[in-house]
Amino acid sequence: MNNQIWKTLAIQLVLSGIYVSAMSIWDEKVMLSALVGCLACLIPNSYFYFRMIGQSENYNAERWLGNAYRFEFGKWVMAGIIFALAFTSNHPWDPLVFFSGYVLIQISGWFVLFVIKGN
Repeated sequence: MNNQIWKTLAIQLVLSGIYVSAMSIWDEKVMLSALVGCLACLIPNSYFYFRMIGQSENYNAERWLGNAYRFEFGKWVMAGIIFALAFTSNHPWDPLVFFSGYVLIQISGWFVLFVIKGN
């Protein structure tokens, strides 16, 4: 499980770098929107993954599932706080690029498991 988590985070980080680099072609505002959008998903995902690594030795299914739900809730709260901080700041974000970065990383977490399993 730990190996899959590290591979997932590495692939998401590389994908974020590619997305931010591609968006940097336009201008700094767009690049910063892409970066913060990706980080709005990467930071909560990292929190969730690292908390679940701590549960990898927990063989009580009921407790493990309860912790997974609690950590997932914490992940979404973190993402909400990042969104609130970003959009209450006075920075002129590009919402399409911001949310595209967030969704790209979120969806990659679902599909990267197929890539890892194929290895």
